Amino acid sequence: MSWIHDRPFGGLVLGISLLFATGAFGAVETTSARFAGTYASRSGDGKKPGPSMDVSLGIDGTATVTEDAGNGAITHFGHWVEKDKQVKISFEAVDAQPPEAPMTLQPERDGLRAITWNHAIWGKTTPPLVKSRSRVKQRLTDKRSAE
Repeated sequence: MSWIHDRPFGGLVLGISLLFATGAFGAVETTSARFAGTYASRSGDGKKPGPSMDVSLGIDGTATVTEDAGNGAITHFGHWVEKDKQVKISFEAVDAQPPEAPMTLQPERDGLRAITWNHAIWGKTTPPLVKSRSRVKQRLTDKRSAE
C-alpha cells in the first residue's frame, strides 16, 4: 500500500482521471469559435434557382438556419455545439409544434456539409455545401487594406 503515498504516481492517476471525467478526448460538446460565423450556399448558375441554405452560428451558441429545398424558404432558430469535430444544431419548438429534427454539419475543405438533416423538408435532395461568408469578407477587407 505504499504506492498510495507516492505523490508523483498519485498525481498522474488524478490527472488521467480528470482528463476522462472532463472529456478532454473529444466526448464533450462545446461551442468553438472556429465554427462561429455565417455560411451560405451558392445556387447553380443564377439562371435556375436551386436548393439553398444559409447558416449563422453565433459565438454564444445560437444558430439560425434558413433552408430552401425548392418549396420556399424556411427559417429555424436553435443552438449549436461542436462534438467530435462536427457541428450539431438543435432547433427550438415553435407554436406548440415539436422541434425540427437536429442537423449535423461536417467540416470540409470549402465549408460545412450537412450529414444529417430533416428529410421531410429536403425529400431526396441533399442540402448543398455551405461556404463561410465571414472568411470571404475578411479576405476582401485584408486585400483592400493592402492596397
